[in-house]
Amino acid sequence: MNHPATYVTKTFFFTACLVLGCSSGGTLGCGSSEEAGPEVDSELTGIYQINTYQSDLEGCDQAADADPPGQRLVLYGFSPDDDPQAVFLGGVFCNELEDCRDVAKRAPEPIVGYAFRSGDDASGWVGFAVSGTGLANDQCQADVQEHALTATSGGTIAVETQTFETVFPPIEMDGTNITCRNGDALAALTDDLPCTATFLVEATLEASL
Repeated sequence: MNHPATYVTKTFFFTACLVLGCSSGGTLGCGSSEEAGPEVDSELTGIYQINTYQSDLEGCDQAADADPPGQRLVLYGFSPDDDPQAVFLGGVFCNELEDCRDVAKRAPEPIVGYAFRSGDDASGWVGFAVSGTGLANDQCQADVQEHALTATSGGTIAVETQTFETVFPPIEMDGTNITCRNGDALAALTDDLPCTATFLVEATLEASL
C-alpha cells in the first residue's frame, strides 16, 4: 500500500459513482472556457476510450466486468483549492469528446473522479479519497480509496482503486460537537488493513486535449 502525504483531502463521494455511474455532466459546474487548464508534468493527459471496467464490491480478489461510469476518461492538469499554486493530474469520467475537452479546459478539482497528487509517468501516479465517514461506538469510521494509475505501451493506461475501512478517534469541537477529519482517516491507513472493494479501469488514448 502507498501512504498518503500529509495534506488533508476533501471528502469524495466516489464509491457510489464507481458503482452506479457518474460522468462529468452536471457534477462539476457549468460553463466552459477556451483557455486550457494548467499544465501538469505528465505526457498522459488526453481523452481515453474505456476498454474494460471491472469491480468487486466485497473484496479485491474477484473483480468482474461491470458497466463503467462513462464511455471515456479524461486526464488533465488541475490546481487544488487547498494549494492553488500546485498542479496535479486529475481524471474524470465523461461521454462525448466535446464534454471531455470541456472538463479539461475548466480543469476543476475532481470531486467525482481521480485526484492524483503524487507520482510521475514512469513510476505511476497515486491519489487518495475519503468517503462514507461516520461514527460507530464512539469511533470514526471512513472508507479510504487508494487510486493507482499506471501507463503501459501503446497509449494504454490502467487505474486500480482499492477501498480500505479505517477506524480512528474523533476530534472534539467547541466542547460539545465532535467531528471525523479526513486527514485522520488517511493517517489511520496501515499495511494490514483488508481491502473491502476494488475497481479496475483499462483505457486507450483516443484523442488529445
